[in-house]
Amino acid sequence: MKKIRLWIADDHAVVRNGLCKIANATPDLRVIGESQDGTETLKAIQRKDIDVLLLDLSMPAGGIDLIPLLLNERPGLRILVLSMHTEPQIAARTIKVGASGYITKDAEVVLLISAVREVAGGGHFLEPRLADALLFEHVGSNKPLLSSLTSREREILERFASAESLTSIAASLGCSAKTVSVHKSRLMRKLNIKSNAELFQYAMRHGLGRT
Repeated sequence: MKKIRLWIADDHAVVRNGLCKIANATPDLRVIGESQDGTETLKAIQRKDIDVLLLDLSMPAGGIDLIPLLLNERPGLRILVLSMHTEPQIAARTIKVGASGYITKDAEVVLLISAVREVAGGGHFLEPRLADALLFEHVGSNKPLLSSLTSREREILERFASAESLTSIAASLGCSAKTVSVHKSRLMRKLNIKSNAELFQYAMRHGLGRT
């Protein structure tokens, strides 16, 4: 039986050890290596034959922005995001930038194994509860999805969610405070948000904010 070669990218040893135990107990899975940050992971995919990369989003030098970098180094790499984030919008973003699947760390083991097999076989996988949440938000809500924002609008939203001031954001982005204010007003209109308090609550619900 040909085994699916897994690489585990997570900064928590407990998580990596647990995933190794799951793989060892599953006949068609085999862990061929581990990394604990984005830099190590980028190096690993350049020299290893990996069928599925199990990728944590919260490790150092990681995050959603790491996914395009990985795919640039290894086009066609199958990436299954395994994350503590349960917000469906975050899952949607990872798929949009090229991940093959998304599953949360509190999912059942049998679901994780199914996700690995689906992704390894060339398919895509989105944890059912997140897929349902995205569907109902799209169908039943008057507020557009977070994906309706431009990259600049999203960045400004994330910075406001981290309690950065208008002046600080403008300095970081190399633009005027007036320009930031215009972007902020535009994104609030898109999301049908009327106040700063509601904007902050929206950002928190969607797992935004910089650490």
